[in-house]
Amino acid sequence: MEDFEDYAKKKPHLLKWLPNEKDWNHIDKKWLCDVLFTKDSQGVSDMISTAIRERKKKMEQSQNLLVEMKPEFEAALKKCISFSSKLYI
Repeated sequence: MEDFEDYAKKKPHLLKWLPNEKDWNHIDKKWLCDVLFTKDSQGVSDMISTAIRERKKKMEQSQNLLVEMKPEFEAALKKCISFSSKLYI
């Protein structure tokens, strides 16, 4: 919501369609998005596309939890796992 409000502040021609800034905390979010999109659809679409790309980038980075392991540690772990899985009596 703040991004849409900041966008409107940067575009004076959009501000004439909005109430006074002191009343913005009572604006219906859907109404604000509809007004901004109606009056500047290309700019709002670009802003949304940028936000989607940034979110996708953050998600890709946060989901990459794989860590490189040194070969000697990997070999030791494989020995440990194979040894512990055998039953010795």
